[in-house]
Amino acid sequence: MTEKLYYKNAYSKEIEAEVVAVSGSSIILDKTIFYPEGGGQPGDSGWFNGIRIIDTQKGEDEVPLHILEKGSAVPEVGTKGKLILDWDHRYFYMQEHSAQHLVSALLFSMHGIGTVAVHQGTDGFTIETNAEDIPDEVLFSVEDAASKAIIEGHRIWQDEMEHSDAEALHMRRSIKVEGRVKIVHIEGIDEVACGGVHVSNTHEIGEIAYTGKERIRSHVRTMWKCGNIARDFHRQNMDIVHALSALFSAESKDIAKEAERVIAEGSEMKRNIRKLEEHIASLELDKALCDAPVFLLSDIPVSAYDGILPEEYTYPILVADTAGRLLFYGDGDLFSKLRSELQIKGGGRNGIFHGSFAGPAADFLAAAKEVISGNA
Repeated sequence: MTEKLYYKNAYSKEIEAEVVAVSGSSIILDKTIFYPEGGGQPGDSGWFNGIRIIDTQKGEDEVPLHILEKGSAVPEVGTKGKLILDWDHRYFYMQEHSAQHLVSALLFSMHGIGTVAVHQGTDGFTIETNAEDIPDEVLFSVEDAASKAIIEGHRIWQDEMEHSDAEALHMRRSIKVEGRVKIVHIEGIDEVACGGVHVSNTHEIGEIAYTGKERIRSHVRTMWKCGNIARDFHRQNMDIVHALSALFSAESKDIAKEAERVIAEGSEMKRNIRKLEEHIASLELDKALCDAPVFLLSDIPVSAYDGILPEEYTYPILVADTAGRLLFYGDGDLFSKLRSELQIKGGGRNGIFHGSFAGPAADFLAAAKEVISGNA
């Protein structure tokens, strides 16, 4: 059995260890400071005797498996060496895990919102709640309370107790393990069963930021950042606001209103352009209908021709634009032949077909003319 030293000292960065078993490209050590993935917290990475360990997972009986980088020479049983933790990776997830506990605790104590599932990642952590809807002001109130707790500096520690004693604490989440239970405490704020690793004080979380929410399985999943990535998030948003403020020549409080005005103007401009395109399409088509069949190369989108095709016209009409799009009006079998011989992508029904082609539009129309002429 591997001695799990990460529970005795989560801040230990390197130790001497011995390989006691090998499983494929994974090694089992007599003792380890590497935490195996669990409870939403990723497994640790680092090095053993200079060999890269890319992940740590739970094996049989929850023994930590140290997974070696592909192609590495697997040490033999009995090999002794230095086990070194990728500390930046570990500490980031200790911060994030502790921040998740803090936010989950405040969601529950302040608003009666329970935690269903959590996930930790390099870009932040998520908390899936049991609520069907959570107003942003509620989540901002939790962000404020979490920031206050970080400034206050509440002690965080873990202990282990009998299952019955843990049940007597009436914690916010049910206990999911049998036998003795590891309990994580945030002084004056929370007690919850958890087998992960955490920082020793809320001070170490640094910063906290609520970044958004989404619906999942009829629940609200909330999104958060902490530590340096929360700081970077705030600074990035500040840079964006400054850039938009300069772009719109507006104060930050007026950016949204100015953006709405620009979008409305853009939408009106698009509508006017569309009307002009449809008018040009009508003129081009009226002129082209003098010939039969019609092969028309247009500088405007072929979509402008939708709705103006003459119902009584019995000859094929093929319009191609310079963006590689086409509109075909005619027999479906003929379009299938064009699609097969000219590698057209697309389809349609009721005699109207849309698609796309590769290469210059003029070359495509010339090739299409040959196919249609040969079919006459």
